[in-house]
Amino acid sequence: MSLYSITPGTLIVALDIGKNVHWFGCYRDEGRPVEIIPPQKVRSDTVGLTQFIATVDQLLASGRFPACVIGNEHTGVYHEPWAWRITEHFQPQMQPDAPCPVAYRWLNPLLTKQRQQEASVRQRTSDRTAVAAVAACLADGLGHPAHLLTDQLAHLRELVRSYTQVNQQLRFAGRQLLPQIDRLWPGAIADVKQFRKAHPDLEPPTPIVATHALDRDRLAALLLHCPNPHDALALGATGLIDLFRTHGYRAGPKTAQAILTTLRHSPLPPKAVAAIYAARLQADYHRYVALAEASQALSVQITAVTPSTPAHFVDSVPGISPLLAACYLAPIGDVRYFATATQVWALAGYDLSTAESGDTKRLGHITKRGNPALRDTLYQIGFHTASRCPP
Repeated sequence: MSLYSITPGTLIVALDIGKNVHWFGCYRDEGRPVEIIPPQKVRSDTVGLTQFIATVDQLLASGRFPACVIGNEHTGVYHEPWAWRITEHFQPQMQPDAPCPVAYRWLNPLLTKQRQQEASVRQRTSDRTAVAAVAACLADGLGHPAHLLTDQLAHLRELVRSYTQVNQQLRFAGRQLLPQIDRLWPGAIADVKQFRKAHPDLEPPTPIVATHALDRDRLAALLLHCPNPHDALALGATGLIDLFRTHGYRAGPKTAQAILTTLRHSPLPPKAVAAIYAARLQADYHRYVALAEASQALSVQITAVTPSTPAHFVDSVPGISPLLAACYLAPIGDVRYFATATQVWALAGYDLSTAESGDTKRLGHITKRGNPALRDTLYQIGFHTASRCPP
């Protein structure tokens, strides 16, 4: 969609960003981009940046152009070093009253890819055609003004990224731990309520923990300090109580007896094999605990940073915590990139797949093509606000 008008004769500077090498070309808008300087490649270091800026400055100083637009794809991280320097260098000329005002825009890579496909029926791409495609998009007024993150928002975004990555690792570690526990401590974890519902004719089990097993102190004490069930049996009730209390956990005769009862009814692996399993289980659970602590620490940091960012506006909605507000804002970044809430919905992958043919229109499932972390955050926001706000 065309969002901006281009003044005839505008200087168009198109950048194709790479990792080690960037390509750029200069064009004049005459209803279509007319090549002034053919696409050329430069290194992505300061030498290439200096060459790029000198070329653009020379064209701007010539007085041949009423305005200038510089643009590149907004993808990955490789555009960021040049984006900061371009914004810094051309900042005085980015004012509306400048003799030759400069605009800096970012393009969706899908737009440039589509423009390359329109240029040729052959499925061939090159750096030169990529530069031409960027120029064509800029000539049509496509792209968004480049808005670099503030210090506070950049800090928040990196904290949320770390928080998301740690939680992904935490969930994976939890999925790996549960079968190990069932193998070494069979019967230690069981949902008694679900068992009774599914098997009313059988006597329910007596597990050590019933729900949220990996977060229970009772199981944590055993996995961290006595992971071998044979050792737990040998300790007896008094030994288990001493073990728990020595490491700061609460335990009494009832707790110790429940653990021993479960173990006596469990078909434990042989002692030699159990020792091998226990060493692996203890090490994996230590990693799980470290991840859980890192997640909690990041949560505290995010909550402290949120009030100094635009996320505090979202936090003002009943039911939305500072952490949820931060997790919502971080993948969105600058809200000026979005014209409607539907675009945010699509970024999260909540937009519906559609199929139209003639008089038939079918709506399918959500596409799930967006950011899964944002999708989860939006679900959590909906759940918590629904519990706090009337329909």
